[in-house]
Amino acid sequence: MEKILVATDLSAGSTSAIHFAYKLSQLKGANLIIVHVYHLLKPKSWRPHRFENYRQVRRDFILTKLNKFLDRIFSNIEAPAVNFEIDLQMNPNTVTTILRCVSKHKCSCICHGIQGGGRLKKTIGATANKLIAKSPVPVISVPSFYKTKTIDSICYASDMTNYQKEIKKIVEFVKTLNFEIKLLHIVSPREIMLKATLLEARLFKRIGVAVKVKYALRTSTNTLIEDIDLAVRKIRPSLVVFFINKSKHYLNPILYASTTHELSRLRKIPILTYKK
Repeated sequence: MEKILVATDLSAGSTSAIHFAYKLSQLKGANLIIVHVYHLLKPKSWRPHRFENYRQVRRDFILTKLNKFLDRIFSNIEAPAVNFEIDLQMNPNTVTTILRCVSKHKCSCICHGIQGGGRLKKTIGATANKLIAKSPVPVISVPSFYKTKTIDSICYASDMTNYQKEIKKIVEFVKTLNFEIKLLHIVSPREIMLKATLLEARLFKRIGVAVKVKYALRTSTNTLIEDIDLAVRKIRPSLVVFFINKSKHYLNPILYASTTHELSRLRKIPILTYKK
């Protein structure tokens, strides 16, 4: 059975990620692996056995806290029972530990919460950035203020350099789901594009799935991500997909945005990222 890993720091901001992961797991018939990573510092004056006793007490306390946290979330869900497993990990490196859990449980994707603004929230953004850059599986970043909705459409924001290969990965992700797929491309002023209807026909012939193609013009006053945001407002998908370079990508404005009006739409929609 497919497994979806959900990373939580037990904050209110990660509640939306758990809600979204639950919705997705119901659609895919998948199990949830809920991972919480924490770290304890050993006082220099403590002997090993004292710290070991303290470590066990803290682990029991955190596990109880995590179970209560999940009970509050799932008790409000009027739907089939949630199939989940808890994996509690003590490690100073959050990203590395999450990726080890992905490998251990053979998870197909990672779901985590993001929020912007403030010192703590910038730290969370940095963790999300590293997770996206290093993950061997797709990562779904869910805004902390995301309102749970029906998941039924997906918007693939493409630079068109390798769209035929990339669209196949998206089709694989939604193969058991009745999702509407839209391909969005921001067209530069001198860029010549194939007519949308012709591209739709070509894609259907090659992958056997209907894909709606949407073009939007690049503006001189906005950044690329701002132009994508404007286009996504009109499309209003349930999920936006990006393929990013391993070392550098343009999602920083989303992960670190200090105010919601900077990217009013992309800051409200879960984002699915793949590495190119």
